[in-house]
Amino acid sequence: MTNLLWKFEAWIEDVNREDGITLQYFEKILDYLFSLIKWAGIPFILYLLFEIFT
Repeated sequence: MTNLLWKFEAWIEDVNREDGITLQYFEKILDYLFSLIKWAGIPFILYLLFEIFT
């Protein structure tokens, strides 16, 4: 139990840091999701424009 509490405290300390590992991982995940949405959204918008104008 003490080991788990120590890990939780270390994680909370890492989250509170401005350049923590947790925030870096969230940044990578969000960048990937944004890129995925962007590249999946472009063909969808083109398809919608094609359907509207034909």
